Amino acid sequence: MRGICSLLILCLVATECYGLYEADSKVVKLTKENFKTLVLESNEPWMVEFYAPWCGHCKALAPEYNKAAKALDGIVHIGALDMTTDGEAGQPYGVNGYPTIKYFGVNKGDPIAYEGERKKNGIVDYLLDKAREFALNRLGVEVKPELSNDDSKVVVLTDGNFNEQVLNSQEAWFVEFYAPWCGHCKQLQPEWNKLSHQADIPIAKVDATAQTELAKRFNIESYPTIYFFPAGNKQDTHRKYEGERNAAALLKYIKEQKPVDGQAQKSGSDVAQVTSDEKLNEICKQLCVLGFLPSDKVEQEDAVAILKKTALSLTGRANVGWFVGEQFDDFEAELNVIGEGYPQVVVLDLSARKHYRFRRQLTVDNLNEFVKGVIKKTETGQSFSNLPKLNPQRTDL
Repeated sequence: MRGICSLLILCLVATECYGLYEADSKVVKLTKENFKTLVLESNEPWMVEFYAPWCGHCKALAPEYNKAAKALDGIVHIGALDMTTDGEAGQPYGVNGYPTIKYFGVNKGDPIAYEGERKKNGIVDYLLDKAREFALNRLGVEVKPELSNDDSKVVVLTDGNFNEQVLNSQEAWFVEFYAPWCGHCKQLQPEWNKLSHQADIPIAKVDATAQTELAKRFNIESYPTIYFFPAGNKQDTHRKYEGERNAAALLKYIKEQKPVDGQAQKSGSDVAQVTSDEKLNEICKQLCVLGFLPSDKVEQEDAVAILKKTALSLTGRANVGWFVGEQFDDFEAELNVIGEGYPQVVVLDLSARKHYRFRRQLTVDNLNEFVKGVIKKTETGQSFSNLPKLNPQRTDL
């Protein structure tokens, strides 16, 4: 009996030592000795799971991963590396939790985190798409990154830049507070990335484990926590998002939100002609778009119509007004508008003490895109000390 018990213990130990995948599995056993040769120096794509044998999620993944490897045998290599025995090989890839799954494609030095469904069909679908990309790359065809993997438009916020970027902005913001090890955050990531390419407001994220001041300030107790900061006044006006965590639902929520403090313009008729310093100061209390228009009535009306439509699309983010060109020569000279014909448009940001010249064809889409660029600080402006005063030179226009 004692011998049988010893044999059972040895079998259990052996099972742990061999990890989660049997010797005849199509999942390739990777080690610190073979990882570089098989994966990094290979001219073929690999998916690699970094796991720990004791990890419950890893055990749940194993049968699905096995089936996916069998289905993709000869198409894409699928491997697994035991971090408890060969962690040295996985150390460069930011493995903070188990399982961590990475796709090693054309650029082996910059693998892509797999954040999809941990089922055989999801893994197979993902890798078939990647295999197609890999083949096209061999043909010299440029393949743009999938939105789910492209976080280039997600703004990274910190304790140091949050006030300037978010609270001092007239723009609405959608902000996720996350933890790098959080499974739900990893599931949200591809949807959040997609949203950043679809939304017309900044989509941002805060690592709450690193930015502890912000985490404390907004009482972050679970991950992910998502807050919407509306356009206009942001003093205690943020709202917690409690809806579905997919790009479509998040985008729908954004479109349903309204600015606070009645800062939204009621209609395009609020685009007023500026004829006094009082009116100018009223319009430019927040970001303002100023049009300098031709004296010809037909051309003037066409330009005003564009400004009105733009004002509606910028509700709560910017005010819009217009001048008759050449009526305030000194003011135009301060903004470098004079002498270049009409219509001209300048965006004034008093909080930043900068003005921005619009130099494209005057259309609603072009102007709307430009103003949003000013709001997101992707446009280049010129500094000024104070808002110039109006000094009327002509009254016969």
